[in-house]
Amino acid sequence: MGIERVLKEKFGDAVKDIRQVYDDGISETTVEAVNSHLDILRPAIKNYGGGVEILSVESGDCRVKYVGPESIGTGIKATIKKFPDIVNVVFTG
Repeated sequence: MGIERVLKEKFGDAVKDIRQVYDDGISETTVEAVNSHLDILRPAIKNYGGGVEILSVESGDCRVKYVGPESIGTGIKATIKKFPDIVNVVFTG
């Protein structure tokens, strides 16, 4: 591998063994993770008379209880979609 060569050139004999490590654990996004991510937006949402609560996250869908202006809702959807395993954000009344 090219990285091995570069490491050995840079660090010489200090490099004894190079191993490739895989992260087989696929982590799924949780309700708690999305709620935590939205905590920074909650004061602004509240200032506009709104509120947001994540109801569920499963199979790529995130169900959200949201009350407030549509423009803020669009921003919330975009923020939630930053999680790689969330494909759809569905607002419920």
